[in-house]
Amino acid sequence: MLNEHGYCPNCNADLDGGSIWQYFFEKTGSEAEADKSAEAYGANRTQGQWGRAIGLYDMELDRTVALKCPDCGHQWGRT
Repeated sequence: MLNEHGYCPNCNADLDGGSIWQYFFEKTGSEAEADKSAEAYGANRTQGQWGRAIGLYDMELDRTVALKCPDCGHQWGRT
Protein backbone atom coordinates (compact mmCIF):
# COMPACT_ATOMS: atom_id res chain seq x y z
CA MET A 1 0.00 0.00 0.00
CA LEU A 2 1.26 3.45 -0.90
CA ASN A 3 2.23 5.69 2.01
CA GLU A 4 -0.05 8.73 1.69
CA HIS A 5 1.42 11.02 4.35
CA GLY A 6 5.12 10.27 4.14
CA TYR A 7 7.61 9.90 6.96
CA CYS A 8 9.02 12.17 9.64
CA PRO A 9 12.16 13.86 8.28
CA ASN A 10 13.85 13.37 11.67
CA CYS A 11 12.97 9.87 12.98
CA ASN A 12 11.44 8.37 9.81
CA ALA A 13 8.18 7.46 11.61
CA ASP A 14 5.35 6.47 9.28
CA LEU A 15 2.82 9.34 9.29
CA ASP A 16 -0.09 7.24 7.97
CA GLY A 17 -2.54 6.63 10.80
CA GLY A 18 -4.72 3.81 9.55
CA SER A 19 -7.59 3.24 7.16
CA ILE A 20 -10.37 5.82 7.24
CA TRP A 21 -12.92 3.26 6.02
CA GLN A 22 -11.83 0.69 8.62
CA TYR A 23 -12.19 3.27 11.40
CA PHE A 24 -15.81 3.99 10.47
CA PHE A 25 -16.60 0.31 9.97
CA GLU A 26 -15.31 -0.51 13.46
CA LYS A 27 -17.23 2.45 14.89
CA THR A 28 -20.58 1.66 13.24
CA GLY A 29 -20.39 -2.06 12.43
CA SER A 30 -22.03 -1.27 9.08
CA GLU A 31 -20.30 -1.45 5.71
CA ALA A 32 -22.87 0.93 4.21
CA GLU A 33 -22.32 3.52 6.95
CA ALA A 34 -18.55 3.13 6.65
CA ASP A 35 -18.82 3.65 2.88
CA LYS A 36 -20.87 6.82 3.37
CA SER A 37 -18.66 8.28 6.12
CA ALA A 38 -15.38 7.46 4.37
CA GLU A 39 -16.65 9.03 1.16
CA ALA A 40 -17.03 12.35 3.00
CA TYR A 41 -13.24 12.22 3.55
CA GLY A 42 -12.49 11.25 -0.04
CA ALA A 43 -11.74 7.66 1.00
CA ASN A 44 -13.13 4.24 0.18
CA ARG A 45 -12.57 0.62 1.23
CA THR A 46 -9.12 0.42 -0.36
CA GLN A 47 -7.82 4.01 -0.31
CA GLY A 48 -7.57 6.75 2.28
CA GLN A 49 -5.45 6.92 5.41
CA TRP A 50 -5.65 9.21 8.41
CA GLY A 51 -2.60 11.40 8.84
CA ARG A 52 -0.62 11.31 12.10
CA ALA A 53 1.37 14.55 11.69
CA ILE A 54 0.19 17.34 13.96
CA GLY A 55 -0.63 20.56 12.15
CA LEU A 56 0.65 23.74 13.81
CA TYR A 57 -1.78 26.53 13.09
CA ASP A 58 -1.04 30.27 13.01
CA MET A 59 -4.20 32.18 13.89
CA GLU A 60 -2.93 35.47 12.42
CA LEU A 61 -2.18 33.84 9.07
CA ASP A 62 -5.27 31.61 9.37
CA ARG A 63 -3.47 28.53 8.13
CA THR A 64 -1.26 25.61 9.07
CA VAL A 65 2.36 26.80 8.98
CA ALA A 66 4.25 23.71 10.16
CA LEU A 67 3.91 20.05 11.04
CA LYS A 68 5.07 18.11 14.09
CA CYS A 69 5.88 14.42 14.47
CA PRO A 70 3.75 12.75 17.17
CA ASP A 71 6.62 10.34 17.94
CA CYS A 72 9.75 12.49 18.29
CA GLY A 73 8.28 16.03 18.42
CA HIS A 74 10.36 17.28 15.47
CA GLN A 75 8.80 20.26 13.64
CA TRP A 76 9.18 21.16 9.98
CA GLY A 77 7.71 23.79 7.69
CA ARG A 78 4.68 23.09 5.58
CA THR A 79 5.53 22.66 1.92
